[in-house]
Order: sequence, then structure tokens, then C-alpha cells
Amino acid sequence: MTAPATSSSEFSGQVALVTGAASGIGAASALALAARGAHVMCADIQSASATLATLRERGGQGSELRFDLSDRGSVARAVAQAAQAGRIDMLVAAAGVGFSGPLLSSDEDWDRVIQTNLSGTFATLRAAWPHLQASGQGRVVVVTSMGAYRGGFHFGPEYNASKAGLIGLVRHFALHGGPDGIQVNAVAPGFIETPFVAGLPYDPAGIPLGRLGQPEDVAEPVAFLCSQAASYVTGTVLHVNGGVFYG
Repeated sequence: MTAPATSSSEFSGQVALVTGAASGIGAASALALAARGAHVMCADIQSASATLATLRERGGQGSELRFDLSDRGSVARAVAQAAQAGRIDMLVAAAGVGFSGPLLSSDEDWDRVIQTNLSGTFATLRAAWPHLQASGQGRVVVVTSMGAYRGGFHFGPEYNASKAGLIGLVRHFALHGGPDGIQVNAVAPGFIETPFVAGLPYDPAGIPLGRLGQPEDVAEPVAFLCSQAASYVTGTVLHVNGGVFYG
């Protein structure tokens, strides 16, 4: 994993909770926020120890949390544990699941993906909300997908529906978070080289920029949306797809 492009003390004294931090976009986002001085709580159902080790090797501060996004009790406990660091100023919701499947998915696949991606993200937002309010400058970035707009690709309808639902959550929470100084935005990645999509037949020839994206290509926009440089941006979806889609 390459180093973040920027290192600073911009987020010094702030606490970021990053879900899905064991790999991919979540891991890269955790490293990008830590490089800017945040104490990062790396949360995942899998061990995020590798991310945490890299973060510390680069001089960052952080802790590891284990949680199951599909279990609301687990989510509430993880958020409460994160808040023990003293505060939660930033939430990056990057955790999720998806299956490469047919047009008509099974009930089991539909329920699991919707429960994890959509309901689990809502549960995380709900649990973190009082802490973001207390911060007075809360920032939320939700990782959705280009599939929310275009559908298709290599994942079933439950995945694209869950990612579209996240955009509705972002706009709802942005509207109601404004009076408390909370900004809520989303990034919608395109074809990003992560373990999540390993082995799927993506062709860079169909991407205007001519290459697949890297997790860091998404992590830097995530850090921007958490920063003061984006202090008048809320309720928006930032597309990060190399020009495949201009939503």
C-alpha cells in the first residue's frame, strides 16, 4: 500500500472511526486520516492489525476494533468503544459486502447485503450521531458505488440497491446534521483494485483515464471531505471513477 500523498497535523486531536479498515478503501482511508494527525479507530469484522501496524510505522496513532456490521448490537458496542478515546469527530463508513450473482438474487443474498450495507451503515450512523453532535464539527463520509447509478457490472441487484439506499441516507443525515455542524457526504468509487473485487474481469481500456483506480485514489477524496477545505460541502456524492460515469 503506497503512502498517502499528504502528511500534516490538520486533524491533530481528532478521532476518526473508519469501518472496513482491514483492507481496500477503508484501510487506505484510515492511513490517509492518520497521516493528517487523527487518532484512527480501525474497525472491521476481520483483523485490521495490518492496517494498524502500517499506520503506526508511519508515525500515526490508532486502535483496532472488531465488529460485525450486520449485528446492530455489535455496531453499538464498537461505536461506544471508539468513543472511549474521548470523542468521535469523523466517521468513514467503508465496510460492506457484495456477491457476484444473477439478476434474480436469492432471498438469503438480498437480506444479507441489505442488512449489512444499508441497515448496518444506518446503525453505525445512529450510534455515532450523538458523538458527532458533541464534536461540533462532525464529518461523515459514506462509501457508496458507481453501481448505485449505473447498476449491473458484476454484482447482484441487492448490492446496487444497497448502495443507492446509502445515498438517500447521506442526503437525509446531511439535511438534519447541518444545524449541529455535521457534514455528511459520500464517495462513489468506480473500478478500484481491492480484495473486494479481486479476480473480476475489469478492462482498463474502457476507463477514460486508462487504468483501474487504487484505494488511495479514493482515500484522498475521503480526507478532503473530512477537512476544512470542504467546510461548505454536505449532502453530495463525489464520483471517483476515472471518467467512466459523470453523475
